[in-house]
Amino acid sequence: MPPTSRRAVCRLLLAAPACGRVTPSFAADWPSRGITILVGVAPGGTADLAARVIAQELQPALPGNRPVVVENRAGAATQIATEALVRAPADGHTLLVAGAPFAVNPALFPRLPYDSVRDIAPLTLLVRNGLLLLVPAASPARDAAGLLALARQRGGLNLASAGSGSMTHLAIELLAERTGTNLVHVPYRGSGPALPDLISGQVDAMFDNPSSALPLLREGRLRALAYTGEARFPSLPEVPALAETPGLAGFSAENWFGLFARAGTPEPVLERLHAAVTAILRRPEVVARFRQDGSEAAPMSRAAFRDFVLAEMVRWGEVVKARGITPG
Repeated sequence: MPPTSRRAVCRLLLAAPACGRVTPSFAADWPSRGITILVGVAPGGTADLAARVIAQELQPALPGNRPVVVENRAGAATQIATEALVRAPADGHTLLVAGAPFAVNPALFPRLPYDSVRDIAPLTLLVRNGLLLLVPAASPARDAAGLLALARQRGGLNLASAGSGSMTHLAIELLAERTGTNLVHVPYRGSGPALPDLISGQVDAMFDNPSSALPLLREGRLRALAYTGEARFPSLPEVPALAETPGLAGFSAENWFGLFARAGTPEPVLERLHAAVTAILRRPEVVARFRQDGSEAAPMSRAAFRDFVLAEMVRWGEVVKARGITPG
């Protein structure tokens, strides 16, 4: 799929196969065995948490109390888990939790072992959060404008990310594109290895998820300059949204994770899954659990989530092309 072509996305959408037909008896008997939720990253982090919360709550919510297990298949920017979903039967017993990399991959990789539109059925957004723009406690930068001024003064700054093609990387590229500053991307294998280098000043700044940044902020080892959500982060109301910075109106870069099934899964099964999961996401205790981790539960209709994913493909595909981003 040409990453920056809205027409190409629309053509793929129109070409997507209709949901599989199903007999009433099949729908009534579903689920007939345990359900597996695939996750394309290692255990720990927001994607894994979202999958495990949903798995725990989904089992008693479905007929037969069938087991719902989470299976982590990390690697290849979530391609391994996504391909496993596509190779599984289209019967609603195998699901996938995937996020921003899923939407970026069609632009980042010339060939994927699946079609991101035709082979996948989006169910609902699960959680979303902006990123915190972080600097070491000793940094002279006190806000985003100060960091950009420092970059111009020094001829550039080094910004760490959790890996090439991650949202923490794309936020760097979008900021560099919007401001014309030299922000050098330094990829790491996850935010865990990057954060010690940020604390020690080996890199100048980093975008990161609140879940991993908040403990270090509370300890005073890092400083948050801005938040990339559409509004300020509720847990840190004193930290401005990056969009409040002069010249950056409308700036946003959100990490998100959603639930997907294989295309061709019977429509009644998709509907029952969607109803069960969105009901879970609206429970106060579930909302509070995700908020504690720095993210917000964000249930959507199936149509709205599909449109959201397509829009993310187009938006970040344009950034990948404009900045000449290649897989790390």
